[in-house]
Amino acid sequence: MAFFLFILVNAALFIRPAEVVPALLGWEIYFYLIVACLLAASPEVIRYLTGQGLDTQPVTLCVIGLLLVIPIPFLLASDLPEAWRTSFLFAKVCVYYLLFVSIVTTPFRLRALLFCILGFCAAVTMLVVLRYHDIIQLETVQALEDTMQGQYGSTISFKRLQGTGIFQDPNELCVLLAAMVPIALYYLFAGRNMLMRVLSAGMLPLFAYAVFLTGSRGGFLAFAGGLSVLGLMRFGWKKTLLFGLIGAPLLLVAFGGRQTQISTREGTGLSRVELWREWLTTFRENPVVGKGMSMAKEEDVKARRSDQEITHLAHNSYLQSFADLGFFGGAFFVGAFFAALWALYRFNAKDSIVLNVDLRALQPYLVASLGAYGLGMMSLSICYVIPTYMMLALAVSYTQMARRASLVTPPLLCFDLPLLGRIAAVGVGTLGLIYLFVRFVA
Repeated sequence: MAFFLFILVNAALFIRPAEVVPALLGWEIYFYLIVACLLAASPEVIRYLTGQGLDTQPVTLCVIGLLLVIPIPFLLASDLPEAWRTSFLFAKVCVYYLLFVSIVTTPFRLRALLFCILGFCAAVTMLVVLRYHDIIQLETVQALEDTMQGQYGSTISFKRLQGTGIFQDPNELCVLLAAMVPIALYYLFAGRNMLMRVLSAGMLPLFAYAVFLTGSRGGFLAFAGGLSVLGLMRFGWKKTLLFGLIGAPLLLVAFGGRQTQISTREGTGLSRVELWREWLTTFRENPVVGKGMSMAKEEDVKARRSDQEITHLAHNSYLQSFADLGFFGGAFFVGAFFAALWALYRFNAKDSIVLNVDLRALQPYLVASLGAYGLGMMSLSICYVIPTYMMLALAVSYTQMARRASLVTPPLLCFDLPLLGRIAAVGVGTLGLIYLFVRFVA
């Protein structure tokens, strides 16, 4: 029952029924479903938190660490209402994460949930693509009207595809689709169910077309990066380089236009760099606890028109976390993805022997998916949204299963002083690379 309810939670998260069926507006469907799921899964959640040492779950400890540091800047400023609001908002994200890692504990559940998430993404993508071309009419779903500079100083207006709800931004939708492409490729090439293979084959051109319609440069880099990581994991660097020499020109032709015109000297590329520079200054002003979590109030989000962006964010999740939460909070965020990707990568064919065929085949595709999402976060501030922690939970659930189903396993990744040192080093390195890029490259 808990697993079925969790599938419904994800359906409500991705499809947003109230935005597709206006009659459902005002119904807090997602809230009711996740509360019911939490009640049904409470034994599993308690077992997860108490049945094993959390020091063997560094990603989970990093997520809990984020929850603990989020209210600190507001408490120090004696802003109790904001401390409560931001803590409560992120606590809801933590509930989703804990439900995922507590419920998705078998290869069957992991594969079933992954395919359901693919299906939900495909349903939303098909809906917004049809709306983009005015084949269907939905007032709650609109394309983003954007502009770009043409030749001789002219201004060109064009539409960009965006999703619904938490994906109501072309860049965020594109990064999500970039992360889903490797998963769809898994079901196409490694799936044993013919129906799943056929459906996945149909999703891939839909996802690729939607990536093109978003016009997102950062999303395109995540899309190409995910495919590159998949090639490295499956075929090694030599074959991947050969495929890249053939495939890169084809991608540039297929996605030619705004997405392949990447420059830090003009347009949105320049504005991103300026934002990074400003948020580096924000971090330097309060490097220990940060300025406080940047999450717009619900009433502000509802009042914002679909053609407006929250331009004050850093548009870099890693930098955003450091500026918002200080070095320790930023290190928790960066460390969660570092630990997840490292733990997932170590279950490759060279370092382990995974006996379960499905888990063994899934590993390179999950690494590519997490890599694509992590690359996409370099141009988006999505530190506190559920899909970010869904990606972390995927890695945690997989590594737990793979360890139980392996004849030879890599050393257990523990939350100890050596790992803390590595996380701190990754945090310092992340800040250093951003600073060097802003200072010398841009």
